[in-house]
Amino acid sequence: MMLKGKNSSKIILLVIITLAIRIVFSNLPSFEYDENAYRIWSARLVEKGPSQFYSTQFFTNNPLGGLYAFWFMGLFKNTFLPNLSFFSGNFDLLLKLPANIADIISAILIFVLIRKRMGPKWATAGFLMYALNPALVFNSSVWGQYDGLSTLFLLISIFMIFIKKIPELATLSLATALVIKPQAIFFVPAFIILILLTVKPLRWFSSLLTFFITTLVLYLPFFPTNPIYGLFYVNRNSVNLFNCTSCFAFNFWGIFGNWQNDLQNFTNIPFAYWGAILLFTTLLLILLVKPLALKFKPPYFYLTTAISIMAFFMLLTRMHERYLFSFFPFLLLAAIMLKSKILTFFYILISTLHLLNLYLPYAYYNNHAKVTNLPINYLVNNFQVFSFISFLSFIILILYYFFYVK
Repeated sequence: MMLKGKNSSKIILLVIITLAIRIVFSNLPSFEYDENAYRIWSARLVEKGPSQFYSTQFFTNNPLGGLYAFWFMGLFKNTFLPNLSFFSGNFDLLLKLPANIADIISAILIFVLIRKRMGPKWATAGFLMYALNPALVFNSSVWGQYDGLSTLFLLISIFMIFIKKIPELATLSLATALVIKPQAIFFVPAFIILILLTVKPLRWFSSLLTFFITTLVLYLPFFPTNPIYGLFYVNRNSVNLFNCTSCFAFNFWGIFGNWQNDLQNFTNIPFAYWGAILLFTTLLLILLVKPLALKFKPPYFYLTTAISIMAFFMLLTRMHERYLFSFFPFLLLAAIMLKSKILTFFYILISTLHLLNLYLPYAYYNNHAKVTNLPINYLVNNFQVFSFISFLSFIILILYYFFYVK
């Protein structure tokens, strides 16, 4: 069993308290553009079913993993609360519930991983630092996004490798994370190397087969005649929706301005390609420079993963502010397991920057949610400064990583 005795009672109490706190924050106004789409999609899924959801005549440009949550909550509403409107504030509470629960389960997994190595006190600190991280609470409970749902399955995949030693379940979980949010691909390079280093070759193939089967099974209800076509259709449309350098993200490209066209050229090469070149070069240094084996053993693996996820966010174009979410559990695991005050400082610093980054588009578009224009005006006017601070934090974190893991 994962939890026993006093630990079980303590974690149950913490779960109840943190869930209650998140439900209170869930009553705050959502990000209206996103939440309204979720309401409509939930109603559409209940009415028409998944096989008729995607349509060129209707805005349905969303990865399908989250649609399962909207579909389930819509069915739940119709079954148990038939008089509740899809467009009421109380239904918004239901729509936010899966992400909030996912964050708390993620915190439980963090608790288990830390306790196994360091004991219950450190594990409790990890639980609270994740479950009550203001930036993550804002994302799931206030904004109403579900990045935490995808991140949960990334943590499950690690749990299945390090604790349960079942790589097939790890790749099943990874496939689920990618279907929920394609941004889970930020985690994939480190995960692939981990599999190659820790899993016997015969199980590479069973793990890969599990990954592909899981992906197709999840796409099948939405594309019953051709799930492979559905895979390309959904992800192609998501990638091509915006062509911004930084889409409100405090990253390298944000230093040069917000929402610039990433198809502009620098030395006859589009910014989008420069982002890919910078990322590829950085990942080579992070993942493949010696000591390779040490980088992929816990607790160092968590730091390697956190840095590589942040590299995607910082260096690629078309990044939105929310895409840094999955960075936080891995940096937190590394900070606590390595007992590093420096990493703990960066966890707090980057969490603060991320909260400000989330608030920027939230308040920019949610006019009814603003108490005053002063914070949003300050963030807009200093967008490049905050982007520089964020990118500088990334550079310092990489330098620390190179000097520490050797």
